[in-house]
Amino acid sequence: MNPFLIKGYISSKYFCDRENETEKIISAIKNGRDLTLISLRRMGKTGLIHHVINQNEIKSTYNVIYCDIYQATNLAEMTRIFGNAVFNQLEKTSDRMLKKLKQFFSGIAPSITINPITLQTDIDFRIENNEQAEMTIQQIFSMIAKSRKPTVLVFDEFQQIESFHEKNVEAILRTHIQQMNTINLIYSGSSKHILSAMFSDKDRPFYQSTQLMELGKINTDRYITFIREKFASGHIKITNQSIQNILRLTRSHTYYVQYLCNRLYESVTENITDEIIIEKLSGILQENEPYYYAYRNLLTEQQYSLLKAIGKQDGVAQPSSKEFITKHKLGTTSTINSAIKSLLNKELIFREGGKYKVYDVFFSLWLKLFN
Repeated sequence: MNPFLIKGYISSKYFCDRENETEKIISAIKNGRDLTLISLRRMGKTGLIHHVINQNEIKSTYNVIYCDIYQATNLAEMTRIFGNAVFNQLEKTSDRMLKKLKQFFSGIAPSITINPITLQTDIDFRIENNEQAEMTIQQIFSMIAKSRKPTVLVFDEFQQIESFHEKNVEAILRTHIQQMNTINLIYSGSSKHILSAMFSDKDRPFYQSTQLMELGKINTDRYITFIREKFASGHIKITNQSIQNILRLTRSHTYYVQYLCNRLYESVTENITDEIIIEKLSGILQENEPYYYAYRNLLTEQQYSLLKAIGKQDGVAQPSSKEFITKHKLGTTSTINSAIKSLLNKELIFREGGKYKVYDVFFSLWLKLFN
């Protein structure tokens, strides 16, 4: 199989480095500390979480419940996702599950269906108000607490609760979580400013309740070794210099490294050269053009012009400076400041190392090379 995975987790064989990060998370779990993991999108935080929870010392000792709430837009949807994650981990047969449903949720009367192929359950909690949602969450936590084994509960993309129209979600969760002494929590997300505020603001329910951990880029030397060995497993040669070129082009951003290497691995060649890398990368950018044109149609002319200027310069420290504005014909300082705020909120740009950069690495390259 292609050893450069771009989705999912199979085993440590296809996972690069993160040894120190893995040890820190496992140590936090074993010593009863909740943890918040923050990283840029597609930097590999979800892969790291699955790597940790698949370690024998974790999965043999703990129930592990992974709950991705990225798709949730309100408290009811989050409760449904949470409930499904718990039942699919703790309850293995439909008979036991139906019994538990009757026992714990008779007042809400949830419906349950079972996928005949995957045998996964889909539970629909008929939640009509916050009171019912809070009661359901309490009952789900009660079910977890009754398990014979301690539990690791992961809330991935936890920053989503900030966008819910219900403004007491943090308080609801915190009220129940702090009463659970057999549950270790891992919160993860890609919005640093939102998550930092959640756990660092003394007026918020989760204030200083977790160990904070920021996930950076994979060590360059280890990534070079990993990439060279994976190509060698398919009898494909590549020099360290060419691998460094891949890492430079992709900013060592995990998803983009994996994606480019995945496409290079499928090439019918025994030797990856810099010319082949550029050729394959150009093909990827051209394939993605429909997405990039959609960005342009969704933004104002001012926003897109600024986005393009940032991409062309591989990042900019002072986008409202006179020099930058004049060079790219961007208009006034006030409109630039407004555009920056909008692009940050849309997560099309981010700030790293004192510079604003285009979030999507391939999109940034496309803006630079084809515009």
